[in-house]
Amino acid sequence: MRSISINRQTLRDSGNVIKRGLSYFYAHFIKFPLYILTHPIDGFYEMKHESRGLLRVATFYLFLHSILGILEFNYTGFLFNTLNPNTFRMFRSIVVALMPYLIFVVANWSITSLMDGKGKFKEIYMVVGYAFFPSVILRIANLFFSNYFTLDEAFFYYGIETVGFILTIIMIFMGIRSIHEYSVLRAVSTVFLSILSMLVIVFIGLLALGLAQQIAVFVETIIKEITLRL
Repeated sequence: MRSISINRQTLRDSGNVIKRGLSYFYAHFIKFPLYILTHPIDGFYEMKHESRGLLRVATFYLFLHSILGILEFNYTGFLFNTLNPNTFRMFRSIVVALMPYLIFVVANWSITSLMDGKGKFKEIYMVVGYAFFPSVILRIANLFFSNYFTLDEAFFYYGIETVGFILTIIMIFMGIRSIHEYSVLRAVSTVFLSILSMLVIVFIGLLALGLAQQIAVFVETIIKEITLRL
């Protein structure tokens, strides 16, 4: 009888832990991102001034965004799967999905630091992460629908994808404006300058990469010469 009582208590405790976990996930990973989507000004204000946003939530949606390319390659219906299996690379897919937005975070932080922006690096990162909520949700839905849509219904498939992308861009803009406390015109100019800064960062990165490759080839050549002479 005692062992039965202990088992029941254990089951109740496990149930409570699961219930609290689901409640936590819903409150922070679904409810608040949905609130930001429907009330972006208030939502991003509360994220900044009331610390309602969580870094782990932003990272979670960025992570989902990065791996969705792999899931889409494997599970998108054949009518809509345009990825070439001969050229698809998992690591490259993740890098291509993440790098533009991570570079944007760095670029926006560097520009707004010079333009009296109130947002911190962490807050810009969180804005971008939370902004992927609608895109991720709609892409997951599209992953399911792609296996049932026909070519005559392709408009809905691409429409869902486009809506998710547009909502994400709008949320990024609204978030940048809110956390930096900019006017609309100031926010537009900041985003434009951030894009220019991104191009500069990419150019410097490619230049550094090319230089590093040349140095590596030079060192390798010297090592071969020394080896042959020995």
